[in-house]
Amino acid sequence: MTRPALRPALRPALICGLVLTAVAAHPAAAADLQLTVTTAAGRPAGDVVVQVVPAAAWSPPTPADAVPLVQKDIRFDPYVMAIPVGTTVRFVNRDTYDHHVRSLPGGPLGGTAPAKSFEFRLPAAKGNSSSNADLKFDVPGSVVLGCHIHGSMRGHIYIATTPWVTVTDAEGRATLKGIPDGAVELRVWHPDQLTEQSAQRLQLAGVATATATLNFSPRRRPAPRPMGG
Repeated sequence: MTRPALRPALRPALICGLVLTAVAAHPAAAADLQLTVTTAAGRPAGDVVVQVVPAAAWSPPTPADAVPLVQKDIRFDPYVMAIPVGTTVRFVNRDTYDHHVRSLPGGPLGGTAPAKSFEFRLPAAKGNSSSNADLKFDVPGSVVLGCHIHGSMRGHIYIATTPWVTVTDAEGRATLKGIPDGAVELRVWHPDQLTEQSAQRLQLAGVATATATLNFSPRRRPAPRPMGG
């Protein structure tokens, strides 16, 4: 009895399918970006939110554990926090007196509504025990933080649509890792800006470096106040 004539013709298709599966399983290449941001006067720009948005689609990351934002010495630490949308922030009071956390409008003359509205009180820390409250930020945008009890306290949260987001240090430097190779858009934001900063289009591969310049010079970050309100 002779074998069916169709059987040999199936082998190339099977082999091709195995090759495609192997290619799809191979991880995509990733790049690291080292960035330096300066003010309009050419000085290092700290507290600048830096975000990279790849042109290609990406899978949303697994939500991380709650990110702490601490109230200590009558200030918010960090002063500027940048998080991907969907992140939970854990507000922690480490001062020995009550604090209050509320969202405030931002932007020029306070004309930008906060991405999320909230208001709650955090009791004073006692001994080694601090009070805390978790809040999920599920809408992109920015939020100015204030304390109803201590009017001088201010902080900022920036909620990005991309997981590749961070904040520059005092020297204006920031590093973002694991960005998909290829075309990306680099965006920067600062809480003091009156107009949007110009975006840059970059082509990333391996380890890349870039610079950005703000279109203004921010005011100095508020100094810590260990006593008073």
